[in-house]
Amino acid sequence: MANHGPSYGLSRELQKKNDARFVLEEAIEVLTWIENVTGESFSFDVTTCESSTDVSNLLKDGVMLCKLIEKLDPQCRVVYNKKPKMAFPMMENISNFLAAAKRFGVMEISCFQTVDLYENKQCYKVIECLRLLAAVAQMRSTHLEHPAWVVKLAQSSPRQFPEAVMRRGEMVIPLQYGTNKCASQKGMSPYGLPRQIKPDPHG
Repeated sequence: MANHGPSYGLSRELQKKNDARFVLEEAIEVLTWIENVTGESFSFDVTTCESSTDVSNLLKDGVMLCKLIEKLDPQCRVVYNKKPKMAFPMMENISNFLAAAKRFGVMEISCFQTVDLYENKQCYKVIECLRLLAAVAQMRSTHLEHPAWVVKLAQSSPRQFPEAVMRRGEMVIPLQYGTNKCASQKGMSPYGLPRQIKPDPHG
């Protein structure tokens, strides 16, 4: 992990916001789910994680992530370095996982950047991406069981209306075209008009 030193000013404020969005309990749930799906354990007990640094250290080599996507999609074969020692192979593993996750159905806008995980920039984005990955796997009815925290994704349900109903809507005149049935300024005096004082004709 690169050593950027302490941050100050606006960078420090952004870092505090990112740290506040990270929830350790959710991260531990995701790590436990990864162990259950892959059938393998991390290098140390996930329940002992105390910060986002511990979580990123478990995932930063990308090996478990690549094994995870292969288990979720048996037809997916990810080329990855099984025992990376240097930074480049680790980051390449993460990139290969992200590419496979997009093909699996995770939206690109929901994916994290490689440095978000490898340099622990925004670990909360990593957890959000993995939670969405679990939701996509549930929607695709994979052969694996999913925990209770997996959110069921909404599916499209298009409506088909008959031609007569569509034509009926064209008969309604929208208010954008104007109407005289609503409130108007009739009877109102313009702003700035002086008070009209007229002599009494019967006086």
